Amino acid sequence: MRGLFPGGNGGEGAGGGAGEGEAPRSDSAAPPDPSGVPSERGTGGRAADERATAAAEAGERSEADTISGSSAVAAAGPSSQEAPDAPQPPTHFACPVSMELMVDPVICSTGHTYDRRSIQTWLEQGHRTCPVTGTRLRHLELVPNFALRAAIQEWATAHDVRLKDREPCLFEGLKKLDLETSAQSEPAADFTHSVLQGHDEIVWAVEISGRYLFSASADKTIRVWDTELMRCVKVLEDHTRPVLSLAVAGRLLFSGSYDCTVRVWDLERLRCSKVLEGHTDAVRALAVANNRVFSGSYDNTLRVWDVETLQCLKQLKGHIGPVRTLVSQGGRMFSGSYDKTVKVWDVESLTLVASLEGHRDAVRALAAGNNYVCSGSDDTTVKVWDASTHQCLRTLEVHEDNVRVLAVDGNRLYSGSWDKVIGVWDLDTLQLIKVLHGHTEAVLALAVSRGHLVSGSYDTTVRFWDLSSLRCVRKIEGHEDAVRVLASAAADSGLVFSGSYDGTVGCFRCPE
Repeated sequence: MRGLFPGGNGGEGAGGGAGEGEAPRSDSAAPPDPSGVPSERGTGGRAADERATAAAEAGERSEADTISGSSAVAAAGPSSQEAPDAPQPPTHFACPVSMELMVDPVICSTGHTYDRRSIQTWLEQGHRTCPVTGTRLRHLELVPNFALRAAIQEWATAHDVRLKDREPCLFEGLKKLDLETSAQSEPAADFTHSVLQGHDEIVWAVEISGRYLFSASADKTIRVWDTELMRCVKVLEDHTRPVLSLAVAGRLLFSGSYDCTVRVWDLERLRCSKVLEGHTDAVRALAVANNRVFSGSYDNTLRVWDVETLQCLKQLKGHIGPVRTLVSQGGRMFSGSYDKTVKVWDVESLTLVASLEGHRDAVRALAAGNNYVCSGSDDTTVKVWDASTHQCLRTLEVHEDNVRVLAVDGNRLYSGSWDKVIGVWDLDTLQLIKVLHGHTEAVLALAVSRGHLVSGSYDTTVRFWDLSSLRCVRKIEGHEDAVRVLASAAADSGLVFSGSYDGTVGCFRCPE
């Protein structure tokens, strides 16, 4: 059956949806999809079973639950029991799943139109395919089919058929995201974790602003998640290669990609407002300082962009290897590189202030706090630098493999390594407090939230460590592949979000 406008059944998807039967986008330079989930296209038997199940479940509802008339009930399905003289709606007004007259038609990513209630039931049952074609859905966003809805309403009025009121839609009418004043809702008391499906490939970055979480993926998209509703409310699809980095500045979201660009997204309209060009290789890191956005690239340079004008203020040269990580502290921007150095840039004058040397291998991690800047390297060490004098205060040695991630909280530094352990350091004495054992593979991500250190690992688990006892108090196994990144929400919320190699986003609640 075909909808009444070009975004309807059989046509190309609205809101960035793929055409019917279109394969998911891939990129030869992108990492392979680690999820191992086979495509559901071509599995005709399975798709048929799913469609039959959904149709049977939808058929259990009475026709009167969808439409009713003052003197007669009109239905679209051939098996409906209407009076002989009841008006017959056009067949394309019927939902392909329930075979009933649609009240709230919406378009899924394949371009097919369904009644919202039927397709939401289908998705809530765990299906990720189009009921009509069996094609795997590239995303779960449902776009209202206003033209078809208007045509159905016009037909109903002309034939004296009263349509049931549409059920409230969680996202319809969401025209502005209040990222600064939205009140956060606490999850249910028994909530511990949830895993959100959506991305097709590795999640490289997560960023939080207010109640909204942004996730960047190798599938070239950025997803916007409402953390109160635990739903994806928008998919941003303008990048042409994997998205590697994110940063929020006011009401703008900046994203860096393998396509060599930084894209700027208006968070009120959730649309790309500008493409910042200039880098000649992947944009791996983004950081904000003094109303300026710094982008670090594999082209060995940094670029500085004015948040108001979105103009490039300067290209910063000094590294002789790819720029991997950025952190700001005390009016300075620090950049870590595969060239084994950390460069220090003045945020106002945009000049090179110092070059911190001493590491024997690539610098992959930076963290700042208490006027210290800490650098983690593939040489297995962590160096602590005075942010003002740029002197190395101490080299911290406990790891036996690459240091991949650092986190600072108050007077403590935490270091995660490929050697599967976490080092806990006192920044006042620069001494080791404890080594945390538990993960069975590399520690890739760290975050601190409400009295807990949270760690994500290649072993697919997320662990919570009590900051007082430094003991693991919870282990969660929600992901099916490595946990690549972590981000903590407001300190009092106790919520932590993860991005995984399996393409999922996790939401975790700290133990009480």
